Amino acid sequence: MFELQEIELYDVYHLPIIKAYADRIDLVNTINRLVPSRMAIKPGTLVLAMVLDALSGRHPLYRIDS
Repeated sequence: MFELQEIELYDVYHLPIIKAYADRIDLVNTINRLVPSRMAIKPGTLVLAMVLDALSGRHPLYRIDS
């Protein structure tokens, strides 16, 4: 039996699960393939960031440069 001192607990919220699902359906690469861009940050990465931010319960990303 494990001693209580040997067990480490971590809070795992929903964002890693959503990120894993996005990876499984290849969301970022699919968007990058369908949306041509010459930006430094690929559109798929930006979409994933906006989805994760919106689902985190915080305010959606806008006016990032301000």
